[in-house]
Amino acid sequence: MDEGVLTARVRRDFLATSPLASALPGYVERREQIELACEIADCMQDGAVLLAEAETGTGKTLAYLVPALRSDVKVLISTHTRSLQDQLVHRDLPAVQRALGATRRVALLKGRANYLCPQRLKRHIAGHQLEMWERKSMLQVLAWSETTRDGDLASLPFDVFARGIGALVTATADQCGGSKCAEFERCPLMKARQKAQTADIVVTNHSLLLADAALKSGEFGEVLPPFDAYVIDEAHALPELACQHFGVQLTRMRFIQWLNDVQALLDEIGDDPDLKQVMIEHGRLVLDAFTDRGLTDLEKAWNDVIGDFEPRAERNEEFARLYECAVQISDEIAMVQAPPDGFVGWSEGRGEHLRHTVAPVETGPVLERHLWQRPASFVLLSATLRVSHSFDYARRRLGLGPEAREAFHPSPFDYASQAMIYLPRHMPDARSDAGLDALADEMETLIRASRGRAFVLFTSWSALNRVGPDLARRLPWNVLIQGESGSRDAILDAFRRDTHSVLCGTRSFWEGVDVPGESLSLVIIDKMPFAPPGDPLLKARIARCEQEGGNGFADIQLPEAIATLRQGAGRLIRSSSDRGVMALLDSRLYHKRYGRDVVANLPPAPIRADLAEVRWFFEEHE
Repeated sequence: MDEGVLTARVRRDFLATSPLASALPGYVERREQIELACEIADCMQDGAVLLAEAETGTGKTLAYLVPALRSDVKVLISTHTRSLQDQLVHRDLPAVQRALGATRRVALLKGRANYLCPQRLKRHIAGHQLEMWERKSMLQVLAWSETTRDGDLASLPFDVFARGIGALVTATADQCGGSKCAEFERCPLMKARQKAQTADIVVTNHSLLLADAALKSGEFGEVLPPFDAYVIDEAHALPELACQHFGVQLTRMRFIQWLNDVQALLDEIGDDPDLKQVMIEHGRLVLDAFTDRGLTDLEKAWNDVIGDFEPRAERNEEFARLYECAVQISDEIAMVQAPPDGFVGWSEGRGEHLRHTVAPVETGPVLERHLWQRPASFVLLSATLRVSHSFDYARRRLGLGPEAREAFHPSPFDYASQAMIYLPRHMPDARSDAGLDALADEMETLIRASRGRAFVLFTSWSALNRVGPDLARRLPWNVLIQGESGSRDAILDAFRRDTHSVLCGTRSFWEGVDVPGESLSLVIIDKMPFAPPGDPLLKARIARCEQEGGNGFADIQLPEAIATLRQGAGRLIRSSSDRGVMALLDSRLYHKRYGRDVVANLPPAPIRADLAEVRWFFEEHE
């Protein structure tokens, strides 16, 4: 389309008299939403980069779907959560497409771990390594595989990874045989990729986008086709995920999976008993070295595996692929031993739970190199991109230059009448036993005032494990505790069904959770969500910042904590009819210099320090 035509058409689509307004139930013409949609359309037309914060209630999803459907370019929409990904494909996009009369082809593309690998299912069922409980689940997957249309494991009635068979029925990049696989014509992942190649709009997630950017797809090159425009929703999550995808995580399971694949292949072929015995012996030495010795012993044991396996690499494609994977693991061991410039390495856990990690100190440079240099437009959206009313911190973390455009659209909600913020002055240090007892007392009082209906968000597992069960004993309502009450989705479903229940959780419940209505009327946050000071990646970032003349606390720790706090606070008011209280039980805000900065980043609701006013708020709104 000619310059300006797309933007003008998008603006007309949002008028109260448009077909879109007539077709979407409850549609209201909102100035902030229209302006955001037009800014996105301009960005797509100009091949530019847009950094946009659209606070809760702005309607950012519709604001980017309309330009994507009205444009004539190939668009990728990437989200952080699978729930939003599925909502876009199965609900939002079809509804808006019908309303606009648009005919663009839409495809959903998930990561490898979401699709069945028929070859691995077949091989492991035929092998001799399965326990009885594993075989039972595998046979259920086999029966399902004969009727599934897309091979998406989400349609199974159980989670294959929770049952311990996920690694047996899915393929990683280095396990995939690609076009040389005997099951290639039936491969659900390949079918999904082929559909994405011909689609006008592809919906995916950040993990797959970053895996593609890091070229972690073996001999097949990029996972995703080229796009003219990228819409990255929930863009605040990109830096943390980039640390995972542009680094290395070496665990005991990495070696177990490779050794299991070798055994399964040898069982299938039915020959080379000498190699099978050698691999069993070497495998035992490798796992012992990983668990009980050091990286030097692990490297030596793994080199012995490669030395004995290399002569078989020319036998067939399967052996060659396994050999290439073994060499890649060797490279990862070397990277863990000596992280390259710009990366930091550390180890955590013990014994079988030991994990070696290497990650980029700063994600900005790798994102800039692997994503933003593509010849395309980029729209980065989130409800929480700014810190202290500035995009500067997000720009640095994301690696965006001064040419990137900025846009801010405030929430239309009336926080002054819909919400209250409770900041008590009397709370002791929550890191002490007395502080945790006081925390439980304060939380109990608040939850009784709201009659349940509460999210209790903790900054650490230790605080959750100490206070959560205490609240469960004290309160008359159902208290759902992360780690004890089922999966994240199961806990959320139970919380939504039981209006007066209480949910206690850590980081995964601070964002990507939408519970509008009466079920959520109180959000309690135990204290400021500062990252643990001993975190190796944080320490490396602070050291680099201070070497360059910056201040580690002011430039890194405080902005990170404020960004996380804004996500947690955003759980409370999700619609114009919601009412509720957000409580931050951290009295340091009153006597620390950073307190004023933190308060300036909270929603524009009245701030109170008296519990009586919290009670009056709930009594008035009852």
